[in-house]
Amino acid sequence: MRQSATRALKIRHFQDLYKKYSRLNFSYWHDRPFGIAGLEARLRKAYQMPIGYGIFDDGPAGGFFHRSLLWRLAEGVKSMTPITFEDKPNTSIPSWSWMAYQGAIDYLDPPFHGVDWETKEIRPPFMRGGDGARVETNYNYDEVDLQVIVRDYNLARRSRLDEVKLIYDTERSRSDRQSPQCVVVAKAKQGRGEGEKKHYVLIVTEAGGSTAGGYKSYTRLGVGYMPGKFITLNVPGILAKIY
Repeated sequence: MRQSATRALKIRHFQDLYKKYSRLNFSYWHDRPFGIAGLEARLRKAYQMPIGYGIFDDGPAGGFFHRSLLWRLAEGVKSMTPITFEDKPNTSIPSWSWMAYQGAIDYLDPPFHGVDWETKEIRPPFMRGGDGARVETNYNYDEVDLQVIVRDYNLARRSRLDEVKLIYDTERSRSDRQSPQCVVVAKAKQGRGEGEKKHYVLIVTEAGGSTAGGYKSYTRLGVGYMPGKFITLNVPGILAKIY
């Protein structure tokens, strides 16, 4: 079997496993991330790459990382509900992980060999140090963040409904004052220039405050896609960390 075919089968395998797991009910929802630890330990050994919080880490130029990050609210589900961990005060699940919510997931599905993964503006969560070394995670729930470049977008010039799709993890309130922004995860290879190419993005919002190194703090709101012409790609973005 060709390596690319084997890789595609592995991706489909973990996506199917996580989709099925996300549809299970729990007596206590705060057990959701712990219940999958055994499965992820076996996947970590079989795939030979760091895995944690439902996200794979095969490096910035990979595909497992980007595809696992593009999880979305399942079709037919109105909204997910954040899980509270009041009985486990030392537990904190990052907003970029579907394990932080109640509800079923699916995945955005960029075509195989049809996109270029973003390698400069989003960094896998388990990479540490200037040498890019990866660390294993055994669910000790240390602070783990995504280092990203955040960009503004504006859909006011949208002329077709089908060229943009935004899927929020939880219900958006009209009282939400922060304008959503985005992080580019991938872009389609086909298209007449950057402006017409489909860009797959994380939808994020500023959480307030800055961290060491000048990173602004953000949280994930959802996922989606839009042509590059709606994203401010021609100016420097915001150095940020998603928690």
